[in-house]
Amino acid sequence: VRCAGHLGWAFPAALGAQRGVPDRPVVCFTGDGGFLYHVAEIETAVRWNIPAVIVVNNNHSGNQSKAGYDAVYGGTQTERAKELWGWTAVKISKVAGAFGGQGRRVEKPAEFAPALEKAIASKRPTIIDVVTDLDAQAPFAVS
Repeated sequence: VRCAGHLGWAFPAALGAQRGVPDRPVVCFTGDGGFLYHVAEIETAVRWNIPAVIVVNNNHSGNQSKAGYDAVYGGTQTERAKELWGWTAVKISKVAGAFGGQGRRVEKPAEFAPALEKAIASKRPTIIDVVTDLDAQAPFAVS
């Protein structure tokens, strides 16, 4: 399932998908900005034992907005301008644990595959907190 728009829907949608296909693993890929819209749903996943795996691209920003701000600021933003789309770095894996879920933090590419395998095998609600570069951006789907 893919959506091009509606910020924040992926995490709760993955929980619904997991309830719909309880015998299959469900893995959700989302950004930290979208994920944080519905962070309290970790509690829902724990309470109902919904074993979805949520992979969070944690670059402590809403950097999909970066290109627009770059254009407004003539290609070079000031540090002050970056405050419009950047925020405090949060260890989302710790937040998951605080809600009673399983949190895994990935800081190096080689750590990702084992973290994903363990998360799926655990059959527990798991947030994989993948630390990424603030300036890395996916290509635009539409130009």
